[in-house]
This record gives sequence, structure tokens and C-alpha cells, in this order.
Amino acid sequence: MFQNFSLPRLLRGACLIGFCVAVVACSEPQNEEPIATVAPVGTTAKYDWYMQGTTPAGQTTIIKTGDGRITNESFVHWNNREWTVNGELQLNENGYIVSQSITGISPFKAPIDESFSYVDGVAVWSTPGESGTATTDELAFYVANEGITFGAFGAMIRAAVASMDNEIALFPTGSARVEKVREVTVATPDGDKSLSLYAVIGIGFTPDYIWMDEHMNVAAFDAGGYLGMIPEGWDVSVLAKLSEVQSEEDGLYIERLAGKLATRTEGPVIFENVNVVDVENGVLLEGRHVMVANGSIESISDAPINAAEALRIDGTGKSLMPGMWDMHGHFGLSDGVLNIAGGITSVRDIGGVHDKVIEATAKFDSGEVIGPNTYRAGFMDKAGPFASGWAAESLEDALERVDFYAENGYIQIKLYSSIEPEWVAPIAERAHSHGMRLSGHIPAFMSAEQAVRAGYDEIQHINMLFLNFLAGDREDTREQIRFTLYGDEAGNLDLASDEVEDFIALLKENNVVIDATAAIFETMLVHLPGDPDPTFAAVAEHLPPAISRSLYNPEFDIRETVETWGRSNVNQGLMLKKLHDNGIQLVPGSDNMAAFTVHRELEIYVESGISNADVLRIATLDSARVVGVADRTGSITVGKDSDLILIDGNPFDDISAIRRATLVMKGDTLYRPDELYKAVGVKPFLESADF
Repeated sequence: MFQNFSLPRLLRGACLIGFCVAVVACSEPQNEEPIATVAPVGTTAKYDWYMQGTTPAGQTTIIKTGDGRITNESFVHWNNREWTVNGELQLNENGYIVSQSITGISPFKAPIDESFSYVDGVAVWSTPGESGTATTDELAFYVANEGITFGAFGAMIRAAVASMDNEIALFPTGSARVEKVREVTVATPDGDKSLSLYAVIGIGFTPDYIWMDEHMNVAAFDAGGYLGMIPEGWDVSVLAKLSEVQSEEDGLYIERLAGKLATRTEGPVIFENVNVVDVENGVLLEGRHVMVANGSIESISDAPINAAEALRIDGTGKSLMPGMWDMHGHFGLSDGVLNIAGGITSVRDIGGVHDKVIEATAKFDSGEVIGPNTYRAGFMDKAGPFASGWAAESLEDALERVDFYAENGYIQIKLYSSIEPEWVAPIAERAHSHGMRLSGHIPAFMSAEQAVRAGYDEIQHINMLFLNFLAGDREDTREQIRFTLYGDEAGNLDLASDEVEDFIALLKENNVVIDATAAIFETMLVHLPGDPDPTFAAVAEHLPPAISRSLYNPEFDIRETVETWGRSNVNQGLMLKKLHDNGIQLVPGSDNMAAFTVHRELEIYVESGISNADVLRIATLDSARVVGVADRTGSITVGKDSDLILIDGNPFDDISAIRRATLVMKGDTLYRPDELYKAVGVKPFLESADF
């Protein structure tokens, strides 16, 4: 999730999750002078966190006592999340962890309690959701599953740099390689300082980055421009400079993947003997031949197509369907590979950092970086203690921001929870005057019904519909009550009541779209420690080991509310079906890990009782209609863009067939999903089609 996202997973993915992937340098390694790989001892370093480079968001303190002992204390707050982490570790003479403990409270109030020890060749680790042991005499560095353990991150960089080839084995499994990729000089209160950007290959799907100073201490951290950390007292403008450099390096790495894994076609391509998924009529057209050229569909025939120069792809036994949509993305450059591999050829970013969104859009659209077609919604909140992302100081400020988004090609505005209820109508009027749609969370002290009457065209998150009745305009839904009240009471809401019927009629009357993000709420409502996150249970064993490992640790502690929250999950499914049966447009959104979350979202729609045919249309043509591009994409129709997926199976019979892409085409470019998955450390699900 982004504004509704998981910082722990973001930072575990960006800091300390480890697995073995092919080693690829992020850029040509720089010629380096010998550096000291042992940091000064007996030091205390304090850091400040900022959200989007402006709003203070917490502190981290790292203390080194000089005997290999490092403590890490962090408190980070954003979007009404508060994350408290206390860590302590002991390094041996080689700089490797021999003991570590991490305690604290997650942003959603689940306990953090992790431990690791390495004694006499035996490693033992434990978290609330999983544990294990390993016996080895090989030096390996433990990668923590919980917490902002930047003290450990810095120690891992130093240990890797001290090794012969900059590569380091990891506990519980895998290895990582460290490369120094850039060096920049920044102004600090103590004068100009040189910082080095280190890329770590083997920790996330794509390289993760950390900034180190000349003594090999952690200097700064950037999480995609949304959250960042710099030493206490430094000017926050330093973060923007570092983020820009880091983004350039990330782009270079992804560009290299595009060069190796994208096949640009120069002539016609014919899919032969393939079953076509007709999402308009909800039927499977068997034994068709589909020719595409110059990025569009040229012909569909039940007889072979005569084109001697064409590249021919055998579709026997497979289904050709339109590329799917993610209507609630928060994309970065690294998400593009997963989206394309998973058959997601179009993504609507629902509110990211403007500069980063524009950068990703340009790189995806040009083909410079592997990624989907992109559409943008501009994010907006009101300045204050609960603000998230870009925040307006006044209504006039907010209206000017609407104009800014319109001038920059955004298709809609997304409002957040701190927006003043009385601002909604004038913001809606301004957005509509630009031909833009208005959507978002329902602001605190406003009901969903009031928001719709004020001009909402779309509502993000299904919990917001239930809160119309459970909280109305009485509760401060900037607080975590928007989750806990949903879990506690959604199961008790009578969906056949007059008030629910009247509300759904209002949604229908105003053509309000629901971006349910049901998968993330299923996880919230039913995930128990030791079980895999239900959103990713079907793919967990294919993911890089440390990412898979993190899926066994819930972010909500529901052990005392299992039955109550389980009933709320059941009612959530019943609400999805009721909305659909009453003609309310649903659209699929991830708000979490790219592609795999959308797959689960669509499965949840089917499990709620919506037909496979309707769900396939929701995932393709309906989403294109909402965005306003159904005239050129969303179905396999002559003249439309050739955004296509060749899948193994019949999705009308088994919706999970959408997970089994064997070939993906975006415009005039072909991709093999198995190669894409391998490039980001994911075990392929099946062999790709040959061509």
C-alpha cells in the first residue's frame, strides 16, 4: 500500500530482505581509492525522517559502543501510522551478526519480536510468524524480517565491501552483492561532505540503495521520494538531490533489463489457432487467428491468415485475452517488470510523488523501461498532523493544485482523509471543469453519502462504504478506527437494510465507481501469524525467499478478534456481489505488490459470486472505459491497441488462469514472463511460449 501502504514491507524490501538472484552491476563500478571499512567506534548518530521531502516524519538513532555492539532506535510516523522499533545487535571480529533482537510495535499495532543468534556454527532465528535454524561454518549475514534496522544495514554494507568480491552470504538463505555506483557532494552544517550510493543486488526484486559517508556510516536513505532519512540538522533539500541521483541509477538498471528482455517486433505478428477471450460478449472464441502490426490489431479470422513475412506464434490450447488493468497502483520503476510479467499492461497511478510519477510515466511509455501503459491521478490532502503526501494549506491552494494536475495530464484527483468536508464540492467543481474525475478516501467527519452528493465520481477502498454506516460524519477516520471499526463491525451491517439499499441507489444514480482494493482488506481481516498472507499464498513459494518469509508476519494482530473480523470479511464479499448486482462499477486495484495483488483481487470477485465473464470484463474493458480509453484498448477488437496476454488455460472456467501468462504483448513489443520473473528473483510459474 502507499498512502494506505505498508512502510515495514517497503523498508524490509528496501533494506533487509535477502535472496539470491543473478548478479548484475547497477552501473559500471567506479574506480575507488581504498576506503576504511571500519566505522569510527563509540559513536551516536541521529537521523530525521521526512515525508515527500517536507513533512517531519520521525527519528532514528544508531549507537555504536566500539565493541561490535550496535543499537538502533526508530520512531517513524506517516499517514496516522506510528512505527516504533528498538534493535540491538552484536558483531563478531569479521563484522557479521552473532546475535540480534528487535522489538517494537508495527504501524497497525501488531507486536514486533524478532531474535537471531549464531553460536558454534548454528544459526537460530524467530519472528512472530516463522522461525528456523541452519548449521554452517560459512560466514553469513542475518537479514532481519522486522523493523528499520539501519544499524544492521550499514554493518552489512561494510562486511560486503570488506569481502574479496563484494558478495556476502545471507541468513536464512541466499546472497547479496554490493556495488558503489555513485558519489556526490552535499552541503551540510559541517561543510561539504562526500556521500556514496551503494546498490545491493539480491535483497529486493531490483537493487536496493543506501547512502554511506566517507567513514562507511549510514548517511541517508530514500524510499522512492515518499519517505527519506538524513542526519539530524541537515537541510531537507539534500534528500531531493540524493533521491534524484538514486532514481537515475535505478532507471539505468531497469533500462538494461529492457534491452535484454523486450523483443520489439518489426513486422506483423500472428497468433495462430488461439482461443480469443471476448470480454464484450463474455464468450471464448475458439480456433481464431489474430494478426497485429504496428502496435494494433489488424485482423481476427477463423481461418489461417496469409502473411508470409509475419512472425507466427502457436496458440494451440491457449487463450488470448486483453491486457489487464491495475486501477490502484502506486508505481515505481521497479514495478514495471512484475506488472508486465503478470499480464498487467495498463496501470492507473492513484497518487504518487509528482516528479517520480512523471519520470516513470515517461520511461514506461517510451519503452525505455519495461512497464505498463500509464494513467495518473493527482493526490491531495490538507496540511496538518495527519496529512499524507501533497497537502494544501487552504482551499485556494487546493484549487490551484487541481489546475496544476490538469496542466500536467492527470485524469483525476484523489482526495485524502484530512481534506475539509466543505472543500469537496468546490474541488469537484474545479476538477470537473477540467474534464477530470474526483475520487478518494472519504474525508474525516464526512460520510460517503455526503461525498457523493458533493461530487465524488469514485470511492477508493471498500471499507469506506461500510464506514458510511458505521462512522458516518461522526468519527475521525484519519485515525486507525477506519480499520479497527471496519474489522469490529462490518460483519454486523445488514446489507438488506433500507439504508444500505438507498445508499447503493445513490451510487448508481451518480455512476460512482468503486475501487475496492478488497485483497488488502482480506489480508487485514483474516491473516494470522504463521500463515502466508492470503493475497500472496498462491505465489509465496515462487517469490524470493526473504520476501516470502515476510508474508508469514501479519501487520494486524487479530488473534483475539478472529471470528469477528472473519465475519466482516464474509460481509465484504457479500457487499462486492451486491454492488455488482446493482450495476455499480467495480475496478480492480492492487495498492500493494504489483500484479500478484490484482490477480488475487479478481479471484476475490469471483469467490464473492460475480461471474468469471463479468470479472474478466471488469479487469479489462470496464477499466478502460472508466479511464476513457475504451475506444482504443480493453478488448480484442480490430483497430485497438495490441495489449495482449497469451495464457495457459480458459479464464471463463478458471479465473486463476490469469496468473498463467505465457507471453505478453504491449504495443509492438513481446515479453516472455518466465524471463522477466527470473530477472527479478521470482521462480517462473511455467515456461513461456516460443517465438
